[in-house]
Amino acid sequence: MSFLTPWVAAIAAAIVVPALLILYFLKLRRREEHVPSTLLWRRAVQDLQVNAPFQRLRKSLLLFLQLLVLAAGAFALARPIVQTELSDASSVILLIDRSGSMSTREGDTTRFELAKEQAIRHVRTFNRTGSRFWALFGTRDAMTRVMIIAFADRATVVSPFTTNTADLTRLIEELEPSDGRTNLRDALELAQVYMTQTTVEQTTETTAAPSSLLLLSDGGLPGLDQITLREGELRLIRIGEQSDNVGITALRVQRSYERPEQLSVFCQLENFGHAPVSTDVSLYVDGQLSAVRPVALGAAPPRAGQPDDPPDDGAPPGDPEARLRGASAALSFEFTLDRAALLEARLSRADALAIDDRAATLVPAPRRLSVLLVSAGNFFWEKVLEHLPLERFDYMTPQQYETAPDESLEREGRSAYDVVVFDKHSTARLPEGNYVFVAAAPQIEDVKVAGEIGDQAMLWWDETHAILRHVALDYVFASKGLALELPTGSETLMEGPGGPTLARYSKDGRHYFLLTFAIENSTWWSKPSFPVFVYNLFSYMGAGGGVLDAGPLRPGDPLRIPLPAGVEQTRVQRPDGRSIPVHATGGVARYSGTERVGLYTANPATPGHARFAVNLEDAAESDIAPLAELRLGVGQVKLASSIETATPEVWRWFVGAALLIALIEWHIYNRRVMI
Repeated sequence: MSFLTPWVAAIAAAIVVPALLILYFLKLRRREEHVPSTLLWRRAVQDLQVNAPFQRLRKSLLLFLQLLVLAAGAFALARPIVQTELSDASSVILLIDRSGSMSTREGDTTRFELAKEQAIRHVRTFNRTGSRFWALFGTRDAMTRVMIIAFADRATVVSPFTTNTADLTRLIEELEPSDGRTNLRDALELAQVYMTQTTVEQTTETTAAPSSLLLLSDGGLPGLDQITLREGELRLIRIGEQSDNVGITALRVQRSYERPEQLSVFCQLENFGHAPVSTDVSLYVDGQLSAVRPVALGAAPPRAGQPDDPPDDGAPPGDPEARLRGASAALSFEFTLDRAALLEARLSRADALAIDDRAATLVPAPRRLSVLLVSAGNFFWEKVLEHLPLERFDYMTPQQYETAPDESLEREGRSAYDVVVFDKHSTARLPEGNYVFVAAAPQIEDVKVAGEIGDQAMLWWDETHAILRHVALDYVFASKGLALELPTGSETLMEGPGGPTLARYSKDGRHYFLLTFAIENSTWWSKPSFPVFVYNLFSYMGAGGGVLDAGPLRPGDPLRIPLPAGVEQTRVQRPDGRSIPVHATGGVARYSGTERVGLYTANPATPGHARFAVNLEDAAESDIAPLAELRLGVGQVKLASSIETATPEVWRWFVGAALLIALIEWHIYNRRVMI
């Protein structure tokens, strides 16, 4: 605790305390009266003795209480404030976590609101009136500069360094929560940049205290062991106590390749609380209840850093697989759906975090695939495709494809075919759609051909991926193939001695599967696994006629909205009901404000691309139990104390104490007079 106006208290105390003592020392001026006896005047005699000048001050409870009243008043005049651990820092950066787990309810409020409240209380402790007064006389360090960074999946500078606490308070109050994932790395890197600039701009005074970072979060911060601070120190104010939560961590749908009207739904649940729970999972189709399934989930063992007892099964708290034992459940539903629909899974059990109790996905209408093969002639691909259950199978030579009119290859900016296979032909003519390149590569900036590779065997393949299920590649050899340089974000599915032999890459509404060798230049054509691979590939890419998704949409992921020809603007309606205008570039509108889970609707938009379901589906955010301690790559994060009072100035407490003591003194005085 420190004082903003100690000089006022000192002046007041120097005046009133001696005055009170003098009143007790001074002799009262009395009128002389002759009386026959002093037996009845003992009190008057005692009073004369007490008020004799220069007599030693006797013990007096009333004097002690009056001095306490004056002391409390002097403390109030000094304007005491709560002193934080960061009060001596020359610059402070507040890092406010606004990710999905901060929407957890703690009583009548949320963790995010509690974090904002703590941030405001800390800001109010800096640069008070007294600080400015002492700074004028050079008796204190320069005023503290404060910066605010809010972060979820991305970090944002809410306010650069400033000493204006009123503006900082207003900006914190205006912050809104997000359902995005936690990305502390970006926030710290952004803070380090500003701290470096501050260090360069500082004067040569050696008395300046180092910069500090104050993190306000519940501690659900993945990847801390890979983060190292270059300068400054990080303190954490841990927000929240709740740990009870059950969430939907995955919701996937797939239509049958051979019977597109048959729909399979997969739903994964996980219990992050420390007690077994039971709940019902309800499946809704366009808002109508379709199925209900009860499920029981075991208790989740505590993770490393939580102050809980070890799990009964003996699994170590730091075991990354511990939560998969008895804490999760997978449900599957099978039914017929012959139309496009919005499918939603809901949990009947209420818990502290509501945003993961629902998950939705958009199911496309059923239809069989249309496929185009672009090749100079390939017996193996032609025979396999002819025997697949396709709606339409067309064939073009590379020259025919490059000279074909646009209306035969694309419709409203998308490919007219569900899947296009390029056999040994590279092209840049790629409208939005799904493409398979065999011994070739798309002519795009991200993918480059680095040369050719000779004889190679398949050393590794991802057997867990849908297109390689039941595909054996033990004795598959390729006599030659391409060496590809793939961008960050691509997915390697098969690999040989020279690098990837099968990879997947998605960008701007285009989804590529890149097979680096020709079938006829390998032994694969003679293996039963080749037609199985092609079947899996088209089943996965088309999903019964739907467009291949780049993955589930999560908070923060941008929406890509194809618009009808001639339309240059659309409006996106958010889950909270707000409608946002979005301008298009090249016939495509992009909207990145998907910070909350729910359904986003664009109007106008190309049919089939007007609605987008954004789900949390993140176990790290659903695991809401706060950590007892945090460790960076080097060192441990220091825990800071929260401020319990709503205002840093606590002079009201001393005023109240003075009034209470004065009341006690009055009561004692009146009782003595009555005796």
